[in-house]
Amino acid sequence: MNSKYAFIIGLCSCILLLVSCGRAKTERLLLNKKWEVYDVTAPGNFDIETYNRAQDLKNGFYKNAWFQFLPDSIFITSFSGKPDTGKYHINSGGQTISLYPLYSNKMYEEIQIQKLDAHFFDFNTLIADFNMTLHLKTEK
Repeated sequence: MNSKYAFIIGLCSCILLLVSCGRAKTERLLLNKKWEVYDVTAPGNFDIETYNRAQDLKNGFYKNAWFQFLPDSIFITSFSGKPDTGKYHINSGGQTISLYPLYSNKMYEEIQIQKLDAHFFDFNTLIADFNMTLHLKTEK
């Protein structure tokens, strides 16, 4: 009976360690870099209307857009030349980032990380009923 509990406690400890490693890795790769949007695409299969909508966003709202995540859970961003600031939270597995207004706890966007390495950051998000993938790269 004792070995069964020891196994369960050990398994839970391993899971917690792996989950915390996911968040730590995401933070290490994400923080203190200026991430510039270079492409906007619709994930999966899509029609010409969806493609055109993604291109309109890329060449309009997201043109010259960027994000910067700081260590104190604050992010800075700029869309259409207008800077904004808010709070973020990286989930325990490191695959989802929740974005919040600076002075509120009501989440307004959740991004699903598709790719994150030292130079590239791709994520899915839903804005105005439009599911899209933003492709960002960091200044080198």
